Amino acid sequence: MQKKQWMFLASLAVAAPSVFALNWMDTTDMRPYVGADAEVRRMDFKGGYGNNLLQHHSPQGNIYAGLKLNDIVGVELGFEATTTRTRTVTLTTGDLLSGTPVPAVMSPSVFKSKAKIKGGHADVVGYYSFYDTSPVQLIGSIGAAVLKATAERRTISTAAGPGTITRKLSQHKTVLRLGGGLQYALNENWFARLSVGWVNTSKMVVYANDGIVSRVTPEVKPKNSTVYGLGMGWIF
Repeated sequence: MQKKQWMFLASLAVAAPSVFALNWMDTTDMRPYVGADAEVRRMDFKGGYGNNLLQHHSPQGNIYAGLKLNDIVGVELGFEATTTRTRTVTLTTGDLLSGTPVPAVMSPSVFKSKAKIKGGHADVVGYYSFYDTSPVQLIGSIGAAVLKATAERRTISTAAGPGTITRKLSQHKTVLRLGGGLQYALNENWFARLSVGWVNTSKMVVYANDGIVSRVTPEVKPKNSTVYGLGMGWIF
């Protein structure tokens, strides 16, 4: 990850507590915590720009560390990464291949593609208890993620013969994150978390930067992501 992008996340995490430094905040209640989630990311793609090449679901992991400032607000830093998923497809004349129509001379063509997303994130987290001693809290968050998306498209074969070209695509982008869910206190230290998040990945355009000269630069254009998670954490 680029240095200035890490600096952005660090600045957000450091600045967030000052936003909530109001009279009602009791700093004696601060408690650090750590956790990990198993997640599934649902991310579709724009027509002809990855929708017919790449998988739309990806399992991923998320690890995080945070500071609960009091019973209603905290700040959190984390890192998430999907697994690398592969998909093999056959395209014919007129189908869009990363933005370029498949010509008749290449039809049918077989492609094997894969993609991955990973990166750090920083969030401000809010908590709401149904009553004073409730073990269940509603949680909501807003923050930013600095994500790196990578994709690879390999030509397996075409009507003209075996394929020989592999295109590699990538992009770094800082995007908005929103989340919500439930957190359940199992005891004084352990908690379970059920979450759903929205990530503004439609701001990303993953393009070929492999140095191969071509008339049109291959591009993958994601739509916004939805991330479903279930995990556990420890509060100190």
